[in-house]
Amino acid sequence: MPSIGDLLYAFTEWLRGTQLTELSLGISNTSLSIWIGSHFWAIPIIQTLHILAIAAAFGSVLMINLRILGVTGGTRTLTDTARRYLPWIWVALAVLVLTGIGMVIGEPVRELINPVFWIKMGLIVFMILVSLAFQASVRARIATWEVSHDGRVAVRVGAAAIIVLWCMIMVAGRWIAYAPV
Repeated sequence: MPSIGDLLYAFTEWLRGTQLTELSLGISNTSLSIWIGSHFWAIPIIQTLHILAIAAAFGSVLMINLRILGVTGGTRTLTDTARRYLPWIWVALAVLVLTGIGMVIGEPVRELINPVFWIKMGLIVFMILVSLAFQASVRARIATWEVSHDGRVAVRVGAAAIIVLWCMIMVAGRWIAYAPV
């Protein structure tokens, strides 16, 4: 049975055989990529903003989901909790998209030919789909949330799954730096 390292190596070799190699080399020759690469402070600043946005988004998601799990925020309704934290999530997600694009432009080969980057992107797409389904489920029950416990097990499982997915995405994001390209 192949190890995770063997699978990642095989994935990297497959990525090198795709048009992503030409795309990443083309991006690295753009004036913006050259500018980012020639200013030693650019990538660390972009990464720092990315990490701060992750903290804001995950912290807000965590507060909402911990409220759903009944761990915190018992004095607030779920609607109040969502109203308080959703704006932080949306602003943080906008910053994440912008800084993520900045990191790809600044180091396109490191990102686009990296199997862990694509695992992270797959996890993000999966989390978006799970989050949309979860959000619809919570909205359907929000009117009776405070007075009834019907259906709470499924919603709690969903809340826990969202937290786990966020953690997996953060681990993958950190792992990108250590995956051989």
